[in-house]
Amino acid sequence: MKRITHLAVAIIAICLITTATHAQSTNLKLRFRVPFPFTVENTTFAAGEYEVTQPERFVLALRNVEDQASAFEPVKPDRSRKEADGRGRAIFHRYGTVYFLAAISDGSWQSAFDFGTSNKEEHLADKRPAQQTGVVSALSNGTVVTVDIGRE
Repeated sequence: MKRITHLAVAIIAICLITTATHAQSTNLKLRFRVPFPFTVENTTFAAGEYEVTQPERFVLALRNVEDQASAFEPVKPDRSRKEADGRGRAIFHRYGTVYFLAAISDGSWQSAFDFGTSNKEEHLADKRPAQQTGVVSALSNGTVVTVDIGRE
């Protein structure tokens, strides 16, 4: 009986430790500067410095540090990104001069998230099939990296 009690206590302790560790591992906090206005889902944000936090498992909060504009956006884990370079980044899709926030990562594959594609972005992508789509990364150190890719 005493052995069963010790085993039960050990199992409960392991479960509590695992839950606490999981909760800490999803505590995303990232800052980056975006030099252009951009859209997430149906919300448009001005250029500026942004802070991203994760209040819930599949929700990210975006907040403009300067004017305090904010929004909560649903996300899904991005399991395709396996880079672990430690550099936080916000990844945007560019159509001409219009930018859409596509993904956020703190540089680890555990904290890489994709945003949904809005109807406006789908419309622009369908409207301009011959034009090149740009992928722009705003790194947490202030660097902006642009790559033009063709449509598939």
